[in-house]
Parts: sequence; structure tokens; C-alpha cells
Amino acid sequence: MIQYIKQTFLFVAVLLLAGSCNKDDYKFGSLDTPGKPVLTLTINGKDATHPNGDGTGTIQLNISSEHAYNYKVDFGDGQPSKISTVNAYMYTYKHTGIKKFTVTVYASGKAGITSTNTVEVEIYRAFTPNPELVSMLTNNGTKRWRVDKDAPGHLGVSGADVFTPAWWAAAPNEKDGLGIYDDIYTFNVNGNVFTHTTHNDLFGKKEYLKDFDPTLTGTGDYTLAGPKAADYTETFGYDGSATEEFITFPVKGHLGLYLGVHKYQVLERTDTHMTLRCVQDPGAWYVKLIAIQ
Repeated sequence: MIQYIKQTFLFVAVLLLAGSCNKDDYKFGSLDTPGKPVLTLTINGKDATHPNGDGTGTIQLNISSEHAYNYKVDFGDGQPSKISTVNAYMYTYKHTGIKKFTVTVYASGKAGITSTNTVEVEIYRAFTPNPELVSMLTNNGTKRWRVDKDAPGHLGVSGADVFTPAWWAAAPNEKDGLGIYDDIYTFNVNGNVFTHTTHNDLFGKKEYLKDFDPTLTGTGDYTLAGPKAADYTETFGYDGSATEEFITFPVKGHLGLYLGVHKYQVLERTDTHMTLRCVQDPGAWYVKLIAIQ
């Protein structure tokens, strides 16, 4: 009898334990999907004169997503993603020049449920130039240059795959009277200010001189004269790598013929002379400059 009572008691205990386990509630709660992230991206120093920023390469990113608990941010430059519960980021890119990136944000909620959104950014990061280039160009203050009109090949063009004016090289003073030889290019190291003294005429390709006079039609060599070819001032910058140096302008700045191009590779330089190259259809264009007093 005693053995029977023990077995009955053990059986009842097991039933009670099983019943208590069934009463536990392991619910996660409401599994709300995070709202599509709303992304507000600001480029440091962006304004009408600097549409791609101030050259620091830095952005500010703010994220808003209902029901999100943390965020994974891929800034599109091949670097590891940032994962955090914060929704505001300051990020500096490491490229040089102007480059476009796609920023992707994943907003995560309960149980790993995610929503995503992307935003594109085209941003400028300044190249740190060789001090010798800066000194040559600006004299560490202000320095003036003009087209070296007396030198053979002071203007020229070639295919984009070569680095000499193989298709055409201007003879000395070949473009006299067309509005190019009186231009003065002034570089000021303070604030990287570029002043182009045009004397109210500019020489270049008509299809690109529309940047100065939108009413122009047609193509080919052309001298734009009058108020629309007036002197102007803007900034300049540098770009390049360990083996290449470039002088850059953000809006209208150029050297030599106007070709709608604002980036010039420095092929040769001394304290008094520069040979520059830019790329524009149908090939590469060249200009030689000489320093003036």
C-alpha cells in the first residue's frame, strides 16, 4: 500500500509541474516592422560656390525610423559598415577629388526585422598638394601667369592616350588678336583665390563658351567679347596622386582655350613655366604658361 501511495504522489507531482510549464508565456510582444529610414544628409561647406562641399570630404547623416532599435550604415566607400543604436553620424571620406557614393542604411527592430533606404552623395575632398607645386603656382602669396605665346606648341591637341600635342601644335603667336594672349591668370594662396583678367574677351570652342553666354549657338573656334566675357574670380584647388598633379576649378575657371574643362594636369613645371593638359572630346588639349611680373 505504501508503495502505491508513493507512486500516486509522484504521478500527481509530475502532472502539476507539467501544467505549470504550460502556463508560462514567452511572447515577444508586438513585432512592428521598422519604418523605412528617412535620411537627411548634409555635406560640410556646401553652398552655391561649392556644390560638393568645402574639401573636407565630411558629411552629416541623420536617420529617423519608427520602431527601429539600431542602425547599420554602409557609406559606400568600401570601408566597414557602422553599427550602432545612435541615429546621427559624422563621416569623412578618404578619396581625393569629386566622387559619388551611395549611402545605405538598415534600420533594425525586434527579432531582427529590418527596413532599408539609400541616398547618393557627390562630395569633394581636397588633395594635399606638394608644397613645391603651391610655391611654384602662387609664390606663397600672389603670382600671375599668361599663355606663353612665343613658344612653339603653346597650344595644342592630341589623342587622349598620348601626352604631346601630336594632332596640332600652335606656332608662335598663331592665335594673335583672338582674345587669348592678353588673358592674365592670378593665383592667390590666401583662400586659394583665382582671378581671370580677360580684358572682356575669351577664346575657345563656341559650344562650351555657352557657360558664359547661354545665347550662343553653333560650334568651333570663337572669341566671346563684351560684358559676358568680363573678368571673374573664383576659387581653385589641387588634385592628384603620388605621380600626378592637377590644378582644379569649381565653375568657370580655365587656362588657355575655353573647353568647358576645369581640371588641368601639370606635365612640366619650373618657377617660371608650366605645361598643362586637360581632356575634352575629341582628345587632350595643351597649354603652356609663363609667369609674369
